[in-house]
Amino acid sequence: MKSDKKYPYFRLNDLAIPVVLFILLQSFRGGGEGTTEYRLEVHTGEGILQYELGVDSVFTVMGNLGELEINIENEMARIARSPCPGQDCVRQNWLSKPGDLAVCVPSGVFIVLAGEDDSLSPDAVSY
Repeated sequence: MKSDKKYPYFRLNDLAIPVVLFILLQSFRGGGEGTTEYRLEVHTGEGILQYELGVDSVFTVMGNLGELEINIENEMARIARSPCPGQDCVRQNWLSKPGDLAVCVPSGVFIVLAGEDDSLSPDAVSY
């Protein structure tokens, strides 16, 4: 059986499905931005302080035993100096991905990297 209509190899209507799929995929990916902003959260007895990881900086926060020095370099963070006797918090590695955590128990301070998805942040049980 032969059709009376002649179909070319490519029709404009053939683009409808790929265009709709592309638009749907882009909407789920957030428009194709691809960059996720992370921040450093410093939890102390006084509250929660937030710092940007994109800016290299050195700052101090007050803990139970005295001042802690925190470094931010190359979008990573660490506790550089602490008055605690064991210095375990200073020997911890650089925090580089969301959910990484450094704790100074005697000073009552911990730092955590958080992002857009706060499910990796400490909750009431871990705090």
